[in-house]
Parts: sequence; structure tokens; C-alpha cells
Amino acid sequence: MGGLAALVYFHDSDLVLLSEHLNHPFALGALACILMAWAAAGLRWRWLRVLIGVLAGLGASAALFVEVVVLAFTATDEVGFVDGPAPYRIRLQQSPAGLGPDMVVWLSVRKDGGLLSREWDLACFNDDDPDDAFDSVKWTGPSSVEIRVADGRTFPVALDPASGRPQTTAALNC
Repeated sequence: MGGLAALVYFHDSDLVLLSEHLNHPFALGALACILMAWAAAGLRWRWLRVLIGVLAGLGASAALFVEVVVLAFTATDEVGFVDGPAPYRIRLQQSPAGLGPDMVVWLSVRKDGGLLSREWDLACFNDDDPDDAFDSVKWTGPSSVEIRVADGRTFPVALDPASGRPQTTAALNC
């Protein structure tokens, strides 16, 4: 479990199943500590059982505390989806930028395919400068997208026709 937690934490995956549903490294770390304490219950020496139990309890508590803190500062809200030509759609998310009033809008393109659905980063816009705030996104073709910001600038993004992965990305103040 500890190895799985480290793998999930350090390795980004474009599979939606892994990135959204199994991307909980701190919870996996806490579960690893609990399993370690459970395994220690069968040890012969009482002092070793107690020592491992205390260390596992401290490790699980620390992992869960860090997870709560990380989630408080990195939580993103789902804004919605913009449907495109099948099987593509654009996912819109927003999150606060640090401790200030700014908002960051994250765009990603998703290729739906059941358990093998994939998602790639498309763009990121921080509204600390009002002219750089995200305004809209539209599909301009079967494998091209145009993103518009508040001052009217546009960012065309082409997708690889075979995989759906964006060939370029757009970012302002991210």
C-alpha cells in the first residue's frame, strides 16, 4: 500500500480512472500504516507489537492530517463540460489562487472510452489580471479548439487526430 501511495503521488497518469478515483496518496499511506499495525498484532514480542502499533498510529494520523491540509489548499470545483465531437469534451474546473481573491480556471480535454477514458491538460488561466480571465471555449473543428480570454485574445489549440492529446497548451499567469 505504501508503494502504491508513492506511485500515485509521484506519477501522473492521463487515465481518468487513475487520476480521479485512485489518486489519494495520503489515504493509501494511512491505510498502509493501519495494515502494518494489523500485521504487527501477530508478532511474538509484546514490546515490538506496541512499538509498531504506536508508530503506525502516528503515521496514519500524520498522513490524514496532511491530506486535510492539502485538500484545503488545492481543492478544485467542477464548473462543467463543453461537449465536442464524439468522444471528446472539455472539462472546466476552477480553484482559488493561493490565499487571495483570484481564481484559476483549468481546462482539460477528455476522450471518453469507459474505463479507458483519458484526460489531458488543455489550458490554465489566472484572473489576477482581469484581462487574462477565462471567457469561453468553443470547438472550431473535429480536432481543434479555440479559447477566449476577457480582453478578446484567442488561443487556438489543435488536438492530435489519432490520440486526442493537445499538441499545444495555453496558460496565462499559472
